[in-house]
Amino acid sequence: MTQSDGNSLAVEVMGRLRGDGLEFFMNSRLEPTVRIPDDGFQQDWPADSMRFQDLALSVAYEANEDTLPKNSEMAFLHAQIREECRKGGRRLSQVEVAETESDAIVQGALCYLNNEIEFDGRTVELVEKLRALQDRGRLSAKDEIPVFTNIFSRRLRRLIPVLRGYGIGTEFRHQEDGSYCKLTRLANFQREVAGDTVMPDASDGSQKEPSGKPSAISSSNGTELQVSDDTDGAARMESPGEKARLLQERQPSFSSEADGDNVTAPPLRSDDNLVDGREGGAE
Repeated sequence: MTQSDGNSLAVEVMGRLRGDGLEFFMNSRLEPTVRIPDDGFQQDWPADSMRFQDLALSVAYEANEDTLPKNSEMAFLHAQIREECRKGGRRLSQVEVAETESDAIVQGALCYLNNEIEFDGRTVELVEKLRALQDRGRLSAKDEIPVFTNIFSRRLRRLIPVLRGYGIGTEFRHQEDGSYCKLTRLANFQREVAGDTVMPDASDGSQKEPSGKPSAISSSNGTELQVSDDTDGAARMESPGEKARLLQERQPSFSSEADGDNVTAPPLRSDDNLVDGREGGAE
């Protein structure tokens, strides 16, 4: 490639970057972001990061026949990269996904819209519904949903770009009787099949038994165990007489300090029982 102007160099570099699988988009804070799929530890990088600037300069150097491009050419290239990010749309970066996965409001909105098409009503009603989901264990208890509507509204407003990344549209309006909000599914909303089963309210008397309650005894318990093989060690089958003989051989000898004689304890019978540490349950 001959020495070219900034426009043709930018077109060449952008074509090579796309050919290598790079993706250009805006994160939830409207910051230009580039995804480099070949990076193992971190793939999403700010467009103005040294990681991506070094990559863009290397590609531009190769595209310009191993000649360093001019500063004006690189400035135009970075302008084209930022514009390409704007065209790529808005979504969550990897770092943002990790930061927002544990947010109780984000979890609550996803859980609610997993079973409902939308919510359109008073903000205080949405707070009650999401807190009910959290009380029933459907949401993480690490981050509690605010009980005050004004605090909840401020947090929800800040999460609007984050929720959009998860496929949830958020709208607010104020009427005479208070604050209203609307949550709707967007085209990129991903519904979870596991969310189909919603725990019923305890107020209707249909709440299920706790999962920790023991189940009834089944007559088939233990009937499907595999037969032991050589890997389990030798299997021993002993008759009652053999067991009695082994017990007698294992009885310890008690030494008498008075006369030095060894006295052997009488053999245990198979019907002897030990009660409170005494033989035969003697009082």
